[in-house]
This record gives sequence, structure tokens and C-alpha cells, in this order.
Amino acid sequence: MGPRTRALVAAGSGITVGIAGLALSSLPAGADDDPVLPAIGAEELVASTLAARAPAFAGVAELQNELGLPAVPGTEALDFEKVRVFHDGEESARVQVERQASELTFVKNADEAWAYDSQERTAKALTWDEDDAEAARGHAEAGMADPSQSAAEIIEQLRPTSDIAVDGTASVAGRAAYELVLTPKPSEKTLLREITVAIDEETRVPLRFDVFANGTSDPVLSLGFVELEIGAQDADLFEFTPPDGAKVETTEADDAVRTLEDTEDAGVGQRMTTVGTGWDTVVVGEAPVEGSVGDSGGDAGERGEDLDGLLQQIGTPVTGEFGSGTYVRIAVGGAVVTEDGRIAAGAVPRQVLVDALDGTVRQ
Repeated sequence: MGPRTRALVAAGSGITVGIAGLALSSLPAGADDDPVLPAIGAEELVASTLAARAPAFAGVAELQNELGLPAVPGTEALDFEKVRVFHDGEESARVQVERQASELTFVKNADEAWAYDSQERTAKALTWDEDDAEAARGHAEAGMADPSQSAAEIIEQLRPTSDIAVDGTASVAGRAAYELVLTPKPSEKTLLREITVAIDEETRVPLRFDVFANGTSDPVLSLGFVELEIGAQDADLFEFTPPDGAKVETTEADDAVRTLEDTEDAGVGQRMTTVGTGWDTVVVGEAPVEGSVGDSGGDAGERGEDLDGLLQQIGTPVTGEFGSGTYVRIAVGGAVVTEDGRIAAGAVPRQVLVDALDGTVRQ
């Protein structure tokens, strides 16, 4: 697999994981009659949402994805239609992502986190002691789609560069919600028109998330609850025992940290940074080590040739001070994949990506 192939995989992974984390966290539901709610200002709604804590609940969310991502390794993060989410109202959570032929299960409690793939029959566990608890739990939460914490981070990140308004109300999974709309300020260079978040009137937990691109009337990405029941959950949901015959890999948090530090010191692996802020943010990085992303079996050379061929089919040539590469456009942005294996991805015009690679973006 050549550097451009590895870069394409990394670009796809970076874009989809970023969007998935953003969307899963705020979990479209069928529209009922809009409820009548007390008036509230945008800043008050934002402040209460940022301060909210997810209650104990069980919910089912559905995804509508019109991003236009090519079907290549690294884009699997949004390859599903339904997800089941359980939360104990404290620090334990369970997420079950249902796919056509498999299910991905993520479980986190006070002592450990698990990730299980039913198709591959592999289970990965992260454990920690009290000395590593805070950092390890934060790492585990990053993939848990917490409807309160992750959405709050998105609102907080875009708040300084957005015009924010409350645009009416909505009924989501039978619950009354305010519609918070974030629109990029005129100075922002982005291909997105707006992001809307339906926020539960009672709990202030985000219930639905919609992403709109310029030139479209329907969301290019929409994820939200279609079922939601607030209340205590069975404690057994937040424990995980690998099925018989599953391949189990256990990592202690301090070992994981040391491995990451050793990798960074050696200058290998995937290194990602961001250029710009808010809506203009571009993720810039290097390709991961060979085989570390999207390595789904088969001959590496053949996979590399297939992906390089796909990149040439779906992309257009681009040049800059960085050298030469290929620009791949999707519904909410795109990525520049360079000949030497670097990437720049974001929901911005092509020139902003080129500038990020050139190191000439003026923040």
C-alpha cells in the first residue's frame, strides 16, 4: 500500500470519525406537531446545555447519511442505520451499533471499557487503576457517543465563530425540544450552511443533530432518537463478558499511554494536528503506518492498487507549495491527499485545504 493509498484511508477515517463523533453524540426522529414551550434566549439555552448532565436513559437512534463518502476502508464509521444507547446517569454507558451483517458493542463502566465486533468475534478491553482513572475514563468516553458531553463540546467549539439562535421547537421521540441553530459568521470559510441541534426542554440533553451544506435543503447528515425512555437502567447492561470463542485483547491504561508516547517519540504512526478554528478547522496529518488503518485482509499490494485507482477516479489533481496530490470532494467538504502521504481534510473549500498544507493559513 503506497503513501497516497494510506493517506486516502487516513483522510476517510479522519472525516468520518470526526463527523460520527459529532453526530452520534447528539443523537432525526419523526416530526410531530411542534410543542408550545416557554420562550428562551439562545445564550441561556446554550449555557444550560453546556451545564447539563445526561440522565439515566435507554434510546434508539437512526441515521440518515447523504455525505457522499466513497466506499473505501476508513469510512465504516457511518456504515449503519440504527444505534441503541443506554446510560446510567453517572459514568457507565452502553452503545450497540447495528449493521447489516454485524453489531458493534461498546461498554464502559467505572473500571473498564470494552469494544466487541460480532462479525470479527474480537473483544478489546481497556482497564485502569485509580491512578490512571481520570485519563483512562476520558479516553474511553471519546468513543461512547455520550449525548450530553460530546454535543456540548461541539456547541462550545463553534460558539465563538457562529451566529446562534433559537428557531422554534420540535417533538423528538415524543419529547418537547428547542431547536438551536448555529450558523457560521460571514467571515468563516466553510461549505456548511448551518447545524441544528434539538435540545430536550426538560433535561437539556441533545436529542437530534442535523448538518446542512450550502445549496441543499435537506440535511446531509441527520442522527437522532426515534425512541427514548428516561429512567434507571439494569446495572447488568454496563458489564460485559466476551462470548465463548471470542479473541480477547486486554490493555492497561498505563501501558497504552507508554505505547503512545513511545510511538510519538519515534516519529511513527498517524500524527494529526488542526489548522484554523471553528468552522474553518482543517485536520492536517500524515498517513498511518502501513496496515494500521483499513487493513481488511487480502494482498496489501492489490489493496493499494485498488485504492490508488479509486482515488484517481473520484478525485482531481491539485498542486501547491506542498507539492502535488489529489482533491476528493464530498457533500460537506473534502480532502487533499498528497503524493507523499499527507492529508488535509475539512468542511471547507479546496483552497483552504491547500493553504493548510502550505502552512499559509492566516488565523
